[in-house]
Amino acid sequence: MHHDPLLSTAHKPFFSHGHVWVVLALWLPLPLGEGRGFALPILFRLYTTSKAGCQADAPSRPGKHKRTVEPQATASRPTKLQLAREMIALLADWAEGRSIYVVADSAYAGRTLLEQRPDNVHMISRLRLDAALWTPPPPRTAGQRGRTRRRGSRLPAPGAMAAARQHWHRLPVQLYGRSLTTQVFQFTALWYVALREAPMRIVVVRDPAGRRRDEAFFCTGVAVGAAFILESYARRWSLEVTFRDAKQHLGFEDAQNQTAKAVQRTAPLALLVYGLVLLWSAGSAAEGEEPAWLRRPWDRHKAAPSFRDLLLNLRRAAWRQDVFDPPLASRMPQNWPPAWAEALLETA
Repeated sequence: MHHDPLLSTAHKPFFSHGHVWVVLALWLPLPLGEGRGFALPILFRLYTTSKAGCQADAPSRPGKHKRTVEPQATASRPTKLQLAREMIALLADWAEGRSIYVVADSAYAGRTLLEQRPDNVHMISRLRLDAALWTPPPPRTAGQRGRTRRRGSRLPAPGAMAAARQHWHRLPVQLYGRSLTTQVFQFTALWYVALREAPMRIVVVRDPAGRRRDEAFFCTGVAVGAAFILESYARRWSLEVTFRDAKQHLGFEDAQNQTAKAVQRTAPLALLVYGLVLLWSAGSAAEGEEPAWLRRPWDRHKAAPSFRDLLLNLRRAAWRQDVFDPPLASRMPQNWPPAWAEALLETA
């Protein structure tokens, strides 16, 4: 989304929507801070609707010249869930049997992703508190007539269960970089609307302080525990941090492309560069070079480097290697890096 200053007024701001990317990232606990993980984007799909790209002129840019717009077919246009399913299937083939836990927000918790998944893929997402839950279907008895039942008895919704429950289990977890103790209860049920094939593990969470409302989460793997589900879902936020850093420092939202190939390449390239910067920083840290950053008086409690600090470290290393190389032995040492270069790179 982009704020449009030409159409906005003091009482009503106007936002223009840009490109919509479906991104699959790999969460890695890189050695760049204690208990800290990063989302490395690896697969990208551009989502377009039937209305996108079919307007000759933007409303904020009237003019005499009309842009030529090619009509786009709507019959074979994939949805966001279909694009995500395509990338997950590709990742499952790369994994070669290793278990994959895909964490997504509630917008992707649909039948397209949950049903007929690869055998080594499990989904973790948020569950509605008013979701319709059922018990697994009973086994077919001898002499039973009619088709086999697909679901059992109706269960109360997670919100109703939480309101009627008296005893909660205290569970210590690590969420968003903080250690805390929350209250949970978990059970196994069939969410027939989204997954008709098998039951799932459901966890309902309550804030002991009462500042947050109750929430529910699920995992298609019934053997995992509540702590694993909650901590895995909390790691999804690292992808939002990736988007923010790529927008602020790598031009993820600054490109003004006019051709289809440029649109498809520019944004993924910015996110791939983000991953390369993180991997280079992790490799340097593994070799004993601790990531450094400028100590500022207004941020004295900073314990780990930000992505901007990692980008500055990479820039300093490139300058030392390509600009401030030591002179040859046959020449007088007159080109040693001055002190101002280090100060300049710290504030670049």
